Amino acid sequence: MADTVRRIMRADTTSIASFSLVDKTVRWKAMSGFRSGVDEEPGIMTPLSGNFLERIAGADELVIIKGIGVSDEFPATDFPMHSPEGVRDVAVTPLKARGETLGTLVVGYRDEHHFNVEEEKLLEGLAEMAALALDHARLFETVGAAKKIWEKTFDAIPDGIIVHDHQMRIIRCNAHAADMMDMQPAQAIGLTCADAFARLFGERAAAYHMSESRGTASSFELQAEDGRRYLVAVAPLDEVGSQPGSVITWSDVTELSDMQEQLARSRRLATVGQLAAGVAHEINNPLATITTCAEATLRNIRKSGALSESPNEGRDWPFYLEEIVRQALRCKEITRGLLDLSRQRRATRVACDINEMTAQCARLVEDRIQSDAINVKINLDPEVGEVATDAGMVRQVLDNLMGNALDAVGESGEITVSTHRVNERVAIEVADTGHGISPEMLVRIFDPFFTTKDQGKGSGLGLAISYTLGEALGGALTVESKQGAGSRFRLWIPRRAPERREE
Repeated sequence: MADTVRRIMRADTTSIASFSLVDKTVRWKAMSGFRSGVDEEPGIMTPLSGNFLERIAGADELVIIKGIGVSDEFPATDFPMHSPEGVRDVAVTPLKARGETLGTLVVGYRDEHHFNVEEEKLLEGLAEMAALALDHARLFETVGAAKKIWEKTFDAIPDGIIVHDHQMRIIRCNAHAADMMDMQPAQAIGLTCADAFARLFGERAAAYHMSESRGTASSFELQAEDGRRYLVAVAPLDEVGSQPGSVITWSDVTELSDMQEQLARSRRLATVGQLAAGVAHEINNPLATITTCAEATLRNIRKSGALSESPNEGRDWPFYLEEIVRQALRCKEITRGLLDLSRQRRATRVACDINEMTAQCARLVEDRIQSDAINVKINLDPEVGEVATDAGMVRQVLDNLMGNALDAVGESGEITVSTHRVNERVAIEVADTGHGISPEMLVRIFDPFFTTKDQGKGSGLGLAISYTLGEALGGALTVESKQGAGSRFRLWIPRRAPERREE
C-alpha cells in the first residue's frame, strides 16, 4: 500500500503510522522510499512526544507541513524519521475507519512541493484505502494475539486435553497431554486415540475405553497401570474440520479419591467403634467370670489331688481348663482392642526425638528375631530433629507395623526402618521384602477384623487401631504394596511446636 501511494503521488517517501494516545507511542507500520533502509524494518516504534504527529494526532483533515528543518516552526528534531532522509515537505492525512482515527498516511518530498487541490483529493481517496488496509491489519493482529493467548492458555491448563477428528485421530493436544506421552505436541498430531490412551494409561485402558468412537458426552473414571486414577470426560464437537469430532479431557483425581476413601474408612471405623464399645463392655464381665471360675477349678483340683486318685478319668482336665483360660484371655485382648478402636484418644504433644524413638523400636524388633536370615536396616534422616507429638501413640503404631513386617518376611528377608522430613511433615517408614498384599486385599487393609495372617495369628485390629492413632496424631497412616514385592507403611506426623504447660 505504501509503495502504491508513493508511485501514484510521485512522492519521495511514503509511510503509514498508527499511534496510541494512551501509551504516547507511534508505530510505523509500513514505509517506502527511505534511503536508510528503515522501510525494510516494519513495526518501528518511536515516542509520540516530541514528534510532529503529537501536534496533529487529533486532526480530522489533511495537514500540509512545509519547510522541515528550514522553518523555525518545524525543527528537524520533531521529524526523527523524515528529517534524516532530507524530506522537506510532507502531507499528513488521518486514517479513519468505523469512526475511529487509527493513524496517519505521510507523503514526503525532498524538494519543495506545492500540493494542488487535485492532489489533496487524490491523497484523501488513497487515505481511505490505507485506512481500510490498516484496519484489516489491526484485526489480524487482534486475532493473532487472541490466538496466542488461547494457545498459551490451552498449554497452561494442568489437565490433559486432546481433540480428535471423526477418525479418532488427534488434531490437537495441549502440553500436559503431550508431556504425559513423552512427546512434543506436534508429534502427537495424527496419533490415534487408542495409541494415545495406551501411552497415557496403559493397554488395558485403551482396549476398554477406546474400542469404539464415542458420539455422545460421557465421563468415566479409570485407573492407569501405575496405579493413579483419572477422571476422563468426552465432549462431542459440532465440527472439527469437515467432520464431527470430540475433545477428551482428564484430571488426576488420585489424591481426591484417596481422601474420599480415608473419609469413608474413618466413618466405618467410627461406626464399628461405637458398636464395639457396647459389645466389649457387655462381654468383658462374662469373660471375667469364666476366667475366674476356670482358674479356681484348676487350682482346687490340683490342691485336692483328685487327678492322682482317678488318673484315667481326669487326665485331660488340666488341659481343658487351661485352654478355657487361654481363650478367655484372648477374648479379653480382642475386646480391649475394640475399646482402643472406639476410644477417642487425644494426643498429648511433647517434644520427642523421632529418630531415637524409631531406633529403639527397631532394636526391640531385632531382639525378637530368631533367624540369621532376617536383616533389619535403620536409615534415619538427621533433618527430622525433635517433633511435638504423643510418644506413646507413635510407639504403639511402630510396634504394630514392625511386628507385622516381621511376620511378613517369614524365615528370611529384610526390614527397613527409616525416617524422612518432607516439608512440614515427618514420615516414619517401615518397609519389608515379604510376600506383599494383593490389590483386592489392600483396599481393606485398615478395616477392623480384616487380616492377611493365618487363622489364629491375628485379630485384625492392629492396623485399624494404628490408623485411628495416626489420625489422632493429626497425621495419617498410608500403605504401598505389590504382591510379591513387599509392603511399605508410612506414619505421617505433622511438625508442631510443643504445647505450653500452664503454671
